[in-house]
Amino acid sequence: MIVSQQKNRHLLMMVALLYVAHALPLYFFNVALPAILRHQGVDIRVIGMLSLLYLPWAFKFLWASYVDNYYCAKIGKRKTWLFFTQIIVVVGLFGLGFLQFSEIVLFLSISFLVSLASATQDIAIDGYTVEQFDKSSFGLASAMQSFGVAFGSMVGGAGTLWLYQRFDWQMATISLATTVVLISCSLWFLKDQDNPKHATNLSKASLIRLIKRPQTKWLLALIVVFRFVEAPMMAMLNPMLVDFGFSLSQIGLLFSVFGAIVGIGSALLAGVLIKYIDIVRCLILFGWLRTAVYALLCLGLLYPLLGDFLPAVGLLKTGFMSLMAISVLLILSVRYLTMTALYALFMNAANPDQAGTDFTLFVCVELLVYFIGGAMSGFLVHQFGYDKLFLWLAIGSGVSMLILPTLIKKFSVTDC
Repeated sequence: MIVSQQKNRHLLMMVALLYVAHALPLYFFNVALPAILRHQGVDIRVIGMLSLLYLPWAFKFLWASYVDNYYCAKIGKRKTWLFFTQIIVVVGLFGLGFLQFSEIVLFLSISFLVSLASATQDIAIDGYTVEQFDKSSFGLASAMQSFGVAFGSMVGGAGTLWLYQRFDWQMATISLATTVVLISCSLWFLKDQDNPKHATNLSKASLIRLIKRPQTKWLLALIVVFRFVEAPMMAMLNPMLVDFGFSLSQIGLLFSVFGAIVGIGSALLAGVLIKYIDIVRCLILFGWLRTAVYALLCLGLLYPLLGDFLPAVGLLKTGFMSLMAISVLLILSVRYLTMTALYALFMNAANPDQAGTDFTLFVCVELLVYFIGGAMSGFLVHQFGYDKLFLWLAIGSGVSMLILPTLIKKFSVTDC
């Protein structure tokens, strides 16, 4: 749908708000909840079970076509699922606030239901974004998506943790639920209209049809090649900082505050660059930039060797920690740059007739790549150490960028 400039700004703002709303519970479970449960003395084995909350996010492609196909026409194709899932999220978060931590089975059950609703909501938001924007605006739409996720991570993660430390558990969860309610009010202004270009196509969304599409296998291969080197890097950043002497509060500040700010800025920059260059060129540019940043981190890990030449050990440690903090922020920056470009590519590749189904499969494959790569990372660090692992990741990033143009040519995305 080609929209006027004013309407386009309205859509961009709506997309940003929707992605903030869906990111709030996600980063609450990912960042705040593990720390809160541990602070309350909950068994570490139970905390480890929180990883089960991400299962709906990894396998939501299995029911994405139902979100595309079934809805109440009077409410709207996307509004139906957005209202329904938001109600579950809000009620679930309020419910968690009144539970005791000893009621762990009920606690995890409600948390899983909230995660399931949030993952389903993401299908509707992704579908809405692809349907409402013209291809020339996918870069900006993807930037708003990254912006919403970054801001939601800051509020749902660091913000909720701060409220818990400052007040209590109930205040933290009720405040989070209230924030979701306030953002949900924007749904009344959501213009849920079908793209007239595809209004005559009555075929139902189908995951099988997507898998049979010739270009799909090449895009999935591109996702694996491009994303696999990022997973071990992102998984090991926190443990690396702990091992190098950073406090938990310093790590929280670095990731949840400065990292989110850097992420927001990088996402907006990526959106502008994509608009004035194109998706594919930006993806390649950001990929090579990622390789350079990974190489910089490897050089930074050699910094302690200067201790043989510098007598001021305190100065050496301060310089090393500052260098590591800068390296982490650069890594987070290129992550948001590449994520914005890659998601814009997903939008371009998604069939508007089944936008939620297509986009969701692409994202789920990306998440599975992250899960697998992240699971391997600890064993790799144990075997080789941080320096050798990050060196191999830098080399791997370079190799992936050499392969990427061939995959793009095979995939043959048009108008990127």
